[in-house]
Amino acid sequence: MEEIPFFSDTLARPGAVSNTTGHKLQARRSNIMTAGLEIFSEKGFHASSMDDIADRAGVSKPILYQHFSSKQELYLGVLDERVEVIVSQVTNAIEASTGNKARLEAAISCYFKLVDDADHGYRLIFESDFTTNHEVRARVEDVISQVSRVIGTEVMRQTGMSMGEANILAGGLCGMAQAASWRWLRLGRPIPIDQAIAQTLDLAWNGLGAVNTQVSSPQADILHLEDRIG
Repeated sequence: MEEIPFFSDTLARPGAVSNTTGHKLQARRSNIMTAGLEIFSEKGFHASSMDDIADRAGVSKPILYQHFSSKQELYLGVLDERVEVIVSQVTNAIEASTGNKARLEAAISCYFKLVDDADHGYRLIFESDFTTNHEVRARVEDVISQVSRVIGTEVMRQTGMSMGEANILAGGLCGMAQAASWRWLRLGRPIPIDQAIAQTLDLAWNGLGAVNTQVSSPQADILHLEDRIG
């Protein structure tokens, strides 16, 4: 008769158990962050409680605190994830597009799709009620800076502008896309999202068409120098 080992293959390999446990912990953490995103988006930071989040995630408070030591730590974790998502989306959309107008449309589209997303993650970035906290404020400013830098780098590469000039235009484009998408949402989506994106694109593109993209001014060179020093 074939001898059956006392320990199974799984038990004989400690890594298999730890990997399974690790996956479960990661899944639970992800579930908690999803619950945190929903609660923070619905109620804001101050009105949310760890009890609310634990209930939504279907875990006990002790389990919740094993993953996040405070409500602020959880909020920052969720915010970091949202920042990474929007920067990645804008970067990928621009890199996947061919032609300047298509790149601009891709960037604008990202803002509209962000506010149109059912998870309301945009609220944590653009409507946070906790920006008095310097860590939150820094993250909100960082996402704007990162997106502007992505667009500015492409503007500089395509037009020959200095980095200073390109960053100013990129900041304006980001502000336009953010304001237009937010207004569209606040008005109750009065027109289809594709039409709203197209109208915002027309405004931005016609404005850019009037800019002399090959002439660099002394002031712009100073801005470029400041960028490199900073």
